[in-house]
Amino acid sequence: MPPRPLQTLLILSVLGNTSFAQNSSRVPDDTLAEAGGGIITARDLFERIELMPWEGKDRRRTFDSSRVQALESLVAERLLASEAAERGIGFDTLMLLRLGGLEREFVRDELYRRMVADSVRVSPGEITTGVRKFALLLRVVVLRCSSKSAGLDLAESRRSGPAAGGVAPPGSGEGLLSRDTVTVEFGIADESLEDHAYALDSAHPVSAPYLSENLGWVVLLLIDAQTNPRYAQQDVSKQISTVRDILRWRKARTRGREFMASVLSPHKAVADRHLLGLLAGSMYAIVMSDSAAHRSQGRFLLAPEEIDHLEADLRPYLSRELVVMPGGPLSLGMAIQAFRIEPFSSPSLRRSTFLSVLNESVKRIVEEELLAREGYRLHLGNSPPVKHDLAAWSDNWRALMLEQSIPGSEPDEEDEMEVLIENGRHIDPSYEVDVREILTDSLSQALQCMELLIGGTDMADLARRVSRRPGWSGRGGESGFFHVRSYPELGMRALASDTGRLIGPVAVKGGYSVFRVLARRGPAGNGGVTLDSLRRLLRPGIRYEKRRHVIDRFIAGLAQKFGVKMYYDRLQKIDILRHNMFTRRLIGFGGMMNAAPVLKPQWGWVREYLRANHQVP
Repeated sequence: MPPRPLQTLLILSVLGNTSFAQNSSRVPDDTLAEAGGGIITARDLFERIELMPWEGKDRRRTFDSSRVQALESLVAERLLASEAAERGIGFDTLMLLRLGGLEREFVRDELYRRMVADSVRVSPGEITTGVRKFALLLRVVVLRCSSKSAGLDLAESRRSGPAAGGVAPPGSGEGLLSRDTVTVEFGIADESLEDHAYALDSAHPVSAPYLSENLGWVVLLLIDAQTNPRYAQQDVSKQISTVRDILRWRKARTRGREFMASVLSPHKAVADRHLLGLLAGSMYAIVMSDSAAHRSQGRFLLAPEEIDHLEADLRPYLSRELVVMPGGPLSLGMAIQAFRIEPFSSPSLRRSTFLSVLNESVKRIVEEELLAREGYRLHLGNSPPVKHDLAAWSDNWRALMLEQSIPGSEPDEEDEMEVLIENGRHIDPSYEVDVREILTDSLSQALQCMELLIGGTDMADLARRVSRRPGWSGRGGESGFFHVRSYPELGMRALASDTGRLIGPVAVKGGYSVFRVLARRGPAGNGGVTLDSLRRLLRPGIRYEKRRHVIDRFIAGLAQKFGVKMYYDRLQKIDILRHNMFTRRLIGFGGMMNAAPVLKPQWGWVREYLRANHQVP
C-alpha cells in the first residue's frame, strides 16, 4: 500500500543546525535519513508505524515526538543490519532458508499483482448495475429441489399458488428437499444466488430453477426488498468505491483461478512418503504437547511462531527432497517455510485425518511453489517491490540477531542506586537515617574534602567550616534522623550502606555531598515497601536499563562508523494516521502475513551519539 500524499503538520523542534540534521539536495525529496550506506524514505516510515502499532502516535501531545523517535529507531535498525552484514551475521543456512521462503512469497505476490490484479478492469456499466443491486437488501426463500423437472413444477405451482410466505414445509411437495429463508446483499460469496435473486421483482417473484454449485437445483422466491442500510449510510462516491472494490475482487478471483490453471495444469509432483510421515509426526507431537492450547475455533492449529520448533526437530532433514517436481525438487526446509504464511490446522486429532489434511496442505504448497517459480522465470525476484519488502524483513531480522550477540554487563551498585533513588517515593515512609554530611558547591571541593577526611581530619570540624547545608553545618554536619523520602539522594544511599561508611562525592540538589552514615531505623510497616522488596521489584528493570544503555552506546558507535544524516524537517510533511492498528497483508494466490516487521523502540542512541560529538540539542 503506497503512502498518502504528503500534508503539512505541526513544525517540529530538531537537533539544531548540525551535520546530524542538515538537509541535502543529493537525495530524493522523500528521504528522511541516510544510514548504513542506504536511505530511509517516507514510505519506510509509513509502513512501519502506520500499518503497525507504534507507541505515542495515537496521542496528540506526543504525536510529533513519536514520529521523530520512530525515524531514529529505523536508523538504529539500519545501522545494526549494516554491521550484521559486515560481520556475516544472518547468513547462516537457517536464516537464508527463512529469507528464501519469504522472498518466494513476495515473488508470488508480485506475480499476482502483475498478471491478475493489474489486469482487472471494471466498466462504468458494471458499476451502475452493481450500485442498483447494492441499494437493495433482499429476503428470499431458497427451495432446494431433487431435479430440474421438480424445480420447474415447483416454480410453476408457486407462480399460480400461494404467496412465497405460504410455501409448504419441506417434504410436503414432491421433489422439495429443503426450504431456507436468507438475506441477499450485493457482494455475497455465492454470485449465482445473488444474480438470480436480484433478477426477481414484485412482478416476477419466482425464479426458474437453476443449478447451484453448492446446493444443486434451486428455485428462489422473493419475500421483500428493503433499502440496504450500508448503502444508505454512504455518500455517492463511497457507494461507487464499495461496488468497484467488490467487482474488482470478484474479477481478480476469477482471473486468478484461470491463471493458476494455466501455470499448474501441465505439471505433476510426487512427495516422499517417508519424509512426509516424519513431518506429520513432528507436527502432531507439537500439537499434542498441549492440545487444548492449540485448539482454535474448532480446529487444532500449529501457530507460525512454532515453525522454529518444527525446524529444530527436523533440522537433519531440512535439505532432503520432500517433493519431486518440474524445475527441481522442493526441500523439506522450503516447504516448512510456507506454514509461516498459511498456518496448518486440522479439524481432528485422528492420525488419519491429520495426515490427510497435511497431504492437502503440501499439495497447496507445491502449487504456490510452482507459481513462485513462474515469477522467478519472469525475473520478478529483481523487481523493486520484492527487493524493498525483502530488505525490510532481512534488516529487521539481522538487526535483532546482532543485538542479541552484543555482550552485556551486569548492573553495578551505582546503577541500582540511581533507580532506587528515582523510585524512593514507594519505600515505607517510616525508614529514617542519621548522617554527618559536608555539602560543597563543586565537585573539586568535595574531592578535596574526601582527601582531608581520609587523611584523618575531623569530619565534624570540617563540616562546621565548609558545609553549605543550613542547620546541619552548625551541628558539625549531623542531620539527625530524617525520613529517607525527604532527601532521597542521601537517604537511599545511607539506607543501603553500612553504618560508619564514608560515601561520596555524590551529586545532590544544591551541590556535591560527602557523608558518613551514623544510624538507621525502620521500617515500622506504615505503608510502602521494604528496601529489600523494592530492590527485588526493580531488579528486572535495572537489568533492562543497563542492557539498553549498552545497546544505545553500541549503536552510537555504529553511527560514528557508518555516518548518519537525519532530515527532521521533512517529518513535518508526513501524514500518519494516529490510530494504532495491527495490519495483515494478503499474499496473492493465498496466504497472509504481517504488513511489516514491528519496529523496536530504540532512539536512546541519539543522546549517546551527540554526547560523544559534544553536541547539545
